[in-house]
Amino acid sequence: MSSLHEIHNFYCFMIHIILFGPPGCGKGTQAKIISNKFGFIHLSTGMIFRNHIKRKTNLGKLASYYINKGALVPDRITTNMLNTEIQKHFKAKGIIYDGYPRTKNQIFSLEKVLKKFCLGKINIIFYFFISKKMIINRLLKRGETSNRNDDIDIITVQRRIKEYDKETSLIWKNHKCKNNIVKLNASLSVDKISIFIEKKILNLLY
Repeated sequence: MSSLHEIHNFYCFMIHIILFGPPGCGKGTQAKIISNKFGFIHLSTGMIFRNHIKRKTNLGKLASYYINKGALVPDRITTNMLNTEIQKHFKAKGIIYDGYPRTKNQIFSLEKVLKKFCLGKINIIFYFFISKKMIINRLLKRGETSNRNDDIDIITVQRRIKEYDKETSLIWKNHKCKNNIVKLNASLSVDKISIFIEKKILNLLY
């Protein structure tokens, strides 16, 4: 039987990657690519919420109230949900956090759960930057094809961007992880961005 020390060391090799940026910047697309390339778990708060909404769970009903208004789902709901998801993946090689954390409280909650279960630490934060005009165009276009309620009309889209600017954009400022932030130009092609991200992750692994 493995000693507690060996188990601790095994878990601490888990890589934790955060994709950070405004809605519509391409985080979800890149998360799927990284997940497929490296065999990491892709945790998307948006996807999990939409899954609950589709299944009409209590969490889904609660989440849809905020999402359809273009507002952030409250921390307590989001962190409880994410903590439950993380605990399903103790043996994963790595986890990609797509759309989380979005507030300082959520950063604190993530660090707390990683420490509690000896799962390592936040290794790298990819910060996607992109012009507001391009975000609006992308979100409205996505709304036409995916029928996502939060992307369908310009008012909700603008509210989402405003919410990001006000609540999320500066959460890493003055945080000890700020040295782990890698900026990338989200207006580049999907391939160029994924090659850039892949190189940075390989540096972490080897």
